Parts: sequence; C-alpha cells; structure tokens
Amino acid sequence: MSLTRSYIATTALGLTLFATTASADLTAGDVWGDWRGYLEGMGYTVTATEAAEAGALLVSGISVASNGGAATDAITVRIGDLQFVENNDGSVAIVMPSEMPITIDVTNPAPQPLEQIGALLTQTGQVMTVRGDASALVYDYTADTFGLALTSLTEGGAPLDDSSVRFSLTGTALASKTNVTVSDTRSYTQTMQIGSIAYDLFMQEEGESENISINSALSDLSFRGISNMPMGDVSQTQDVAALLAQGFAVDGTFNANGTETQIEVTSDEGTTKIKTGTARSTFGIAMDTQGVRYDVSADQVQMGGQLAGLPFPLFVEMAKYGFELRAPVAKSDDPQDFKLAFNMTDFTMSDIIWALFDASAQLPRDPATVAIDLSGKAKVLVDGLSPQNAQQLAMTGAAPAELNALKIDRLLVDALGAKVEATGDITFDNIDTTTMAGIPKPVGDININIAGANELMDKLTAIGMLPAEQAMGARMMMGLFAVPGAAPDTLTSKIEFNDAGQILANGQRIK
Repeated sequence: MSLTRSYIATTALGLTLFATTASADLTAGDVWGDWRGYLEGMGYTVTATEAAEAGALLVSGISVASNGGAATDAITVRIGDLQFVENNDGSVAIVMPSEMPITIDVTNPAPQPLEQIGALLTQTGQVMTVRGDASALVYDYTADTFGLALTSLTEGGAPLDDSSVRFSLTGTALASKTNVTVSDTRSYTQTMQIGSIAYDLFMQEEGESENISINSALSDLSFRGISNMPMGDVSQTQDVAALLAQGFAVDGTFNANGTETQIEVTSDEGTTKIKTGTARSTFGIAMDTQGVRYDVSADQVQMGGQLAGLPFPLFVEMAKYGFELRAPVAKSDDPQDFKLAFNMTDFTMSDIIWALFDASAQLPRDPATVAIDLSGKAKVLVDGLSPQNAQQLAMTGAAPAELNALKIDRLLVDALGAKVEATGDITFDNIDTTTMAGIPKPVGDININIAGANELMDKLTAIGMLPAEQAMGARMMMGLFAVPGAAPDTLTSKIEFNDAGQILANGQRIK
C-alpha cells in the first residue's frame, strides 16, 4: 500500500471510530449503518455479525479490508466487537471493551507469505457518545487511561518475539470533541487533550547484535484541527493531486508542554545514548489545494549524548528552535506564494565540544543565533504530487517549478563574536535566460551588514583553523564587495541587479 493510501485508510478508520454521521432521530442501527456505509463508500470491504436487541446493537467480528497496492494484494484490519446503545436523551453510546484486540493481515503477492501484526488497545473509564442529526453531529470521547501494545508480529512467514521488536504506548486523561458536518464532503473539526503520553520502541534484526530502543514521554498534549474527506472512492487513489481536487484537506496543530526522548543504539562499535528534551513544542501540518504547510517550534531545547567510541559526553542546548515551510503543490498559470524559515536561537554547547577545536578558548563562547526567513512567489509547472508526473520529473530532470520572486525578510548569523545580517528583494525574468548565462535574469537588491569579521578571522588563524592565505583572500573579497561601516570592524554592502543585466556592489559595477 502506498504512503498516500495508507494515510487515507488510517485517517478514515480513525475518524470513523471517533466521529461520523448518522440519520435524524439517532438509533443504534443508524449509527452503525452509517459507519459501514461510509467505509464501503470509500472502497473498503466491511464484514461483521450484527445482533440487535431492544435499544442496542452488538456488532462483532468487525473486519475492514482494502486493496493493497503495488507492493501488497490486500490489507485487512480486524478490530473485534463494538456495541451501540441508545440513551434516553436521544444520543447513542458506542461501547468498547476495556481490552480490544486488533489484527492487521497483509496479503502479499505469491509466493510471499502473509504478514500479520497483532496489537491490543486497552482503556479504562472510556465513554463515547454521539448526538445530533444527519447534517451536524457532535462526538464526545473521554478515557481515564489508554494504551496500545504490539502483541505479535509475523514477517517473512516467521513470528518475531519481543527480543526482536516490541512497542507499547500509554496515556492518561484523554478528552476529545469532534464536530461533523456533511455536504459535498465530510468535514471534521476536532479538539483533543491528553494529560500524558509515553511510548517505548525496541528493534533488533534477528541474529544481529545491533539494536535500537526509543523511549519518549510528553505532557499536556493538545490538538486542534479540521479535515475534509471526499464522499467518493478516495481510498483507491494514489494521486494526491486528484484527491485534493475532490476536496481533501487537513489542517491541524499539536502542542505539548514538556517532552523527553531517550535513544540507545547498540552496535559493534559500542553503545550510543542520546537524550533530548523541550519545555514546550508545537507541530503544525496542513494540506489543501493552496499547498502544504509545516510549522515546527520548540522552546528550551536540550540535547545530550554519549557516542560510541568517544570517552566523553556531548551536550548542546538552545532557547528556541523553529522551522516553517509553506509551498504550493498544484499546477497553476499564476505565481503562488511560498515561505521558508528557520531559526536556532541562543545555541550553546558544552566546553568539551569547544575543546575539540578551541582548546585555548580563543573564540568567544557566547550563545549563537542563526535565523533565515525567506518568502516569494513561484509558478508550479506540473502537479508534482501526481505519481506519474513525479516519475516523469525524476526521469527527465525537468524543473517542477520556476522562481518568480524572492524576498530575504531576515538573514542573521550571530556567532563566534561576529554578526552577519541581510535583507533583500529580487524578482526573476524566466523568459530571459541569456543575460545571466542560463539562469533567469534577477532584478533587485540585497543589503548586507557585517560586524566582527576581521577579528574572527584573526582568531581562527591564530588557532590554526583558517590558513593565513585563505584569510587574506577573504579580506580581499570583502574589500571588493563591501565598504567600511560607521563602527570599527564593520562592513556594509548593497548588491544591485538592474534591468540592464548589470551587477553593482555599492554603486560600482562588477558585471
């Protein structure tokens, strides 16, 4: 199954468990019937045994199957039993057992054997209730504790035990609310809070000594998001562009107050231990016809490690870390906005790391900051999310987009006692590729301010990191492109690209 289809299948099943639609005057049969109709309408095959009684419906042996894709023939998920119970207030309760076995069968093309994953979903104090009508529903779900553990795994026809692989996840104080509306698409608006969540993962190749274990814990996890699911047969498409055209969209943000992860890798060289932590972190992701968005940020980041082969530990930290990407994905005749940003604020590292290249402490060890913030416009030439187009681009090496404008909103490098800052605004003429020898002609300017560069080069030369002749060459280059600033050891530079195809540095033509 492709990554796209796996994602859609998982999303569909997960959202169905926590939010779906039902007819007016809800009954137990209405809710289950709509769940089943929704999955079958997406191309899944649903089998189950139904037993109705007064005000309740027991659905047992639930199995959801889909076509696998290029690598597999079929994937079948078996989730056991559910009970739908009508409440006196007109709502319907979905009752799940405290322990729910889950089995995933992956049928591979012959002669490859069947692969199987077994897991156990556990809950305490769980309550799931749905109320509303066919056009607007609200799902409320709470659980005091929850967990998911890998119970079995068959690979290549042979079962693997917990000495080869194990996984478990536990959490507390889960509460979610999902609002569902139905029109041309099924629209979900969801909020969720989790008091704490932790997972443990271990993997080792059978017969090999190398292994990896990961333990992670998060506190005060929250989620807020929306998604639109097309009503058609979306599960069987591998073309994300076509899926987006049908109305698929997602926009969600996770927040956590306190995370800690420990990684241990054992190999022939020894054991490597890495520990990371943050005080606060955010992860946002969105996709629709306008493009994709990733937004990651963290405060008070700490990373430490004992690497195999090194007799001493390493440690770094930073006050803030962030990464942001906004990019168009759909083909368009008009330029579309994009954005790329990165920051690493007040970065510091342990004296042991400094001593590896500056044992005499010649270089300033003040916190370092690197920040880049770019924006602009680009024209997408092909729908790169289409598998056929992606394959064609890989074969031909053709460019998927053309750059029309680039703005340097901020560029800052503040480290080792020196600082570089820059801003700029440039447009590109993609028709004229002769003025600049094969690249689109730029028009605009870049402004640069440099402080402390000469002093830094002197110190780097003194400790042997920068040969004197290279330092001399760097000073000559700065003399060509920059002029002295108002303060000692400062330089300024304005690089201009004009309509005539000329390049000027501080008013002096260099091309």
